Amino acid sequence: MTSIEFRLASSFTSPLFSTHKSSRRAGAAGVVSASVFLYVPERGFLFLGLTDGKILCWETERTATAPRGKDSPFRILDEHRGDIRCMIFVKDLCKGVMFTGAADRCIKMWDLSDPRQSIPCVHSLHGHGGTVLGLEYGSEMLVSSSTDGFLCIWRDQSPTKLLRFPPYSIRQKISPDAKGAAGGSRQPKETWFLSLSIREGEAPSVYAGDSEGYVHIYRPDPSSGDGPENQLLMLVWKKQIHELGVSRILTVPMESFLVTCAYDQKFKTLDSLGGQVIFEESDQSGVCFNSLAWDPVAQDVIVADEKGNIGFYNVYTESCVVWRNLTEEAILQVYFQPNIRRLLLLSPRALRVFDVVRGVKYSELNEHTGRVVGIASRSTSQGGLVYTAAMDNTIRLWDTDSLECIKCLKEKRHEITAMAHLPRANVIITGHENSDLKMWSLDCQMDACLRTVTGKSAHSNTISALLFASVAPAVDAADLADDAADATSAGVVDWEMLVAGSYDRQVSFWKATLTNDGTAMAKFDRAFVVHDAPDDEVLAVAYSAAASSLFTGGNSGVIRRWAFWGTKRLEAEYEGHEDAITCFAVDGHFLFSGSADSTVRIWETLQGYELKTVKMHSVTVQALFVIPETGMAASCAFDGRVVLWDPQVGSPEVKEVAAFEQSEEFCSVTYLEMSRTLLVGCESGKVVAFPLKVDGGLGAAGGAGAASASAAGAEHFAAQPKALSGVETPPSEDEDRSTLEALRLGGLKVG
Repeated sequence: MTSIEFRLASSFTSPLFSTHKSSRRAGAAGVVSASVFLYVPERGFLFLGLTDGKILCWETERTATAPRGKDSPFRILDEHRGDIRCMIFVKDLCKGVMFTGAADRCIKMWDLSDPRQSIPCVHSLHGHGGTVLGLEYGSEMLVSSSTDGFLCIWRDQSPTKLLRFPPYSIRQKISPDAKGAAGGSRQPKETWFLSLSIREGEAPSVYAGDSEGYVHIYRPDPSSGDGPENQLLMLVWKKQIHELGVSRILTVPMESFLVTCAYDQKFKTLDSLGGQVIFEESDQSGVCFNSLAWDPVAQDVIVADEKGNIGFYNVYTESCVVWRNLTEEAILQVYFQPNIRRLLLLSPRALRVFDVVRGVKYSELNEHTGRVVGIASRSTSQGGLVYTAAMDNTIRLWDTDSLECIKCLKEKRHEITAMAHLPRANVIITGHENSDLKMWSLDCQMDACLRTVTGKSAHSNTISALLFASVAPAVDAADLADDAADATSAGVVDWEMLVAGSYDRQVSFWKATLTNDGTAMAKFDRAFVVHDAPDDEVLAVAYSAAASSLFTGGNSGVIRRWAFWGTKRLEAEYEGHEDAITCFAVDGHFLFSGSADSTVRIWETLQGYELKTVKMHSVTVQALFVIPETGMAASCAFDGRVVLWDPQVGSPEVKEVAAFEQSEEFCSVTYLEMSRTLLVGCESGKVVAFPLKVDGGLGAAGGAGAASASAAGAEHFAAQPKALSGVETPPSEDEDRSTLEALRLGGLKVG
């Protein structure tokens, strides 16, 4: 399967309309905002209409990525006296003409034959008695609609036609409540046409959507006379398609269907001949669609809505290709350039330009039905295995080659909230909302609750995070001598330390051992409170072998560093985040912390220096993973993005290597070393797998659709460093201990 990425290329703003007030407060204060735009690639110009009647004009590069020249100013066209509502460009009329309609009830014609010299207004067309809502041109006629209730047909009726710019006059007025009329009063109507579209040909068709949800089709009346200047339109059919007003109507070139969207929060495709509805879809956020566009290459309908979402729907497969939130503001208008795959989105305070990148490969694992709280992987001689746990209370085992679920364990009582896999014992540990910790045998499919020596649970609230540290059987450090003796006398070949964090502000330590006969056991070691404030729940834990320390994070946003071995001892506190700590990742001497403040911070673990702050997401960072082969970091969030980035600790900036986007809320991530694949768990229960290229980027179909990857990625794969490059850190004072040299981290933060 493949997906779509949206990469911001540029944006156009101005103090004349880029206010940060809400739309309601802005309107009350008379603050100006953007209302409509027109991009004319043939001229390399971008026009943006404002609510005060001004039109801003930028001369741009042909790809619309930026204004031409570094300090290229915009021009202001100031002829209208009301909100600009519609703009169209007619290439073949008078070497290029722009028509604009506004709330001042006027239509203006602008000469764009040589816009770099000047853009004069050459005609003002009066005839409507209300705000001009729509404009279309085709077959030598200009069509307009207004809140006065009329659809007007404008034609050049001058007898000689010697003027350079035709003096258009109204040839016909059509009301949505009548079949048609050659004239009519200016008295406002209860129903009016909201949207227009024209399909040219031997028998041109005018499509109009009205405020009652009806779609009207008009074609030339054969009895109206010879010559286009005398031709009148007649109603062919009228049908109610939506329950509320049709805000946009789009004719698809070379196809026999229309696309409409309306205030009933739906868009529909319908047969342009008989009005039969072919496909319909409701807005996924429960708001109104504002605009439509068409991708002729992929044959997708592009929709935009009031909450800043963009959606691609394929009308032939009748499926959603992608649904993504690209801005916090309403998207008023969308325009798509298929030749360079560029998307222009207008919101009240900015016009943004995105590159649309198709072809990022991915696979889906769809067995879970609840939030995926943990993912872990294990390499085997036959390939690899993946372990997942979700809030549907199932633990699943997957084959990495076929991506098939080969085993499922079911928790019958308490919701699963966290998971870790202990590779040496080959058991799954799950944390639960009632404070239970359970050990699951994947071989015999049995489970057992972990208890203290008194037979009670070590915690009193939900388990929020789990990790483990593996210890080799040869131990000679003083702090571990007793543990080694106990393990040897019991016939234990090696053991792993499990750490659990909970909402009760405690962490607990458990020794998981594997005896000579293959029996897995877990023994309670100790537990203590790590956060003093009553509301400072433990949300994330991490272990650094290099520093021999445990890190905890919670609601306070403070990271606390604790001695991993021995009694409770606070070593340091790291402050910097502005909101709760949600996840950790460790690479050598470096700690990565993700937060609800939407940032990732990188810390040097021995001295506690903050090295840099990274912002790859617009919402809470849910999970982090550092790929050991490359030092690349992967982060995910509910914004639907999984970002692979190079921390470049030795430089002030980070480098985004690739981004994977879907209409999903991502909440957990891990890495399959053998197949070089990122696995990402979703709030919906889906697990998405997408491969990394050899150079560190995302696997893609190639060509323009392939996700770019940095050259640093190839260097990382070739060198395979043990930690991030670029910063030299002093060795830990404990690194001379042979036991600590044997420690390695493997674990999973679930958030």
